Amino acid sequence: MKNTIEILREGVYTSIQDLRRTGFKKYGVPKSGPMDEYSHILTNWLLDKKIISELLEITYYGPKIKINFDTKIALCGSKCEVKLNNNKIETGKTISIKSGDVLDIKKCINANRVYLGFSAKMKLKKTFNSKSTYDKIQIGGLNGKKLLKNDIIEFDQLKNCKSKKIPSSFMRFNNENMIIRVIKGIHFDRVNNFDNEDEIKFKISPNSDRMGLRLIDYKIKLNDYSEIESTVVTKGSIQIPKDGNPIILMSDSQSTGGYPIFGNICKIDISKLSQVKPNQKIKFKFISLKESNKLIEYENEKFKSKLNLDLSS
Repeated sequence: MKNTIEILREGVYTSIQDLRRTGFKKYGVPKSGPMDEYSHILTNWLLDKKIISELLEITYYGPKIKINFDTKIALCGSKCEVKLNNNKIETGKTISIKSGDVLDIKKCINANRVYLGFSAKMKLKKTFNSKSTYDKIQIGGLNGKKLLKNDIIEFDQLKNCKSKKIPSSFMRFNNENMIIRVIKGIHFDRVNNFDNEDEIKFKISPNSDRMGLRLIDYKIKLNDYSEIESTVVTKGSIQIPKDGNPIILMSDSQSTGGYPIFGNICKIDISKLSQVKPNQKIKFKFISLKESNKLIEYENEKFKSKLNLDLSS
């Protein structure tokens, strides 16, 4: 089988994602794309590919893959148990592959997801201008679903790339009580029990998924529970349903919502939030929109100066 990979063992949830689907949210089709855009971009940088390029998003426990052609790969995101032909390999750098090699990705250790990219391009058709999998309506990816045992993905010929390693200044680590920066939302004035943000902690619920992260351990109370008109929402919007347990919308979220908007996660914190493990604690810190934009500018400049990547376009 020339220029293919074969799934010998499926993981918990492995899907094909490019950076995002654009232009179709008004029709109810989500952007999808990686939960952790930061790691997605770094994986493609390791392979000298455009940052929008498709790769595999591997959640919790990964697949075993036979690679049937010479290529290069890169893994970025969570630290994980990964072996190539039964030999341990590192994440965060470019690795050469020979036809017949077997890659075995097991448990994600310090976060939820690791991203696997190939220097070659996947032979997949775009759906709504994207290769991203959205399994609720079975579009994108391979047959619109997560990858299963015996699935085969075809690739174009190998594209040469230089061997690279991610600089240590770009490595992120998750800590207990992680601080997530938030811009207050349009309905924040309805909240009546969030006076001391430093003392309020949430846990990430195990019932979270690609549509949304559900927070538990602290219920947000509102002084006005009257219905609101359906409001435009996006990745990072924090909704407050009637039970008081916040929901943070993520990659596969809907385009509009009817719950009050508590706030919006600062864009550069969405990726690290997506890697917070179930039952780990987080805290919110409020910042202004101006401060958020300054943080985005700083991160864009860091990518441009150190990796020669322009994220502003």
